[in-house]
Amino acid sequence: MKILSIRPSPPGGSTLARFDLELNEHLRLYNLGLRQRANGRCWTVAPNAFHERTAAFGEQFNRAISDMALAALVELPADESSAA
Repeated sequence: MKILSIRPSPPGGSTLARFDLELNEHLRLYNLGLRQRANGRCWTVAPNAFHERTAAFGEQFNRAISDMALAALVELPADESSAA
């Protein structure tokens, strides 16, 4: 499992970034949202289609991918992380 790409979101909202995730050689998920909750914890949400979520993740899996995405976001060069 790995983050394929991550794109910081503009400041001011609860969405910190959008990212693409490769679960394995057979499955990739695109445009996932990394959001920050009021308690400070990051959480991943799937994109919408027809005003509904396209996927949902269990709590343990969500924490794992959210932690990976947050680490990838922090590792972005300063010019990329402030370009949003």
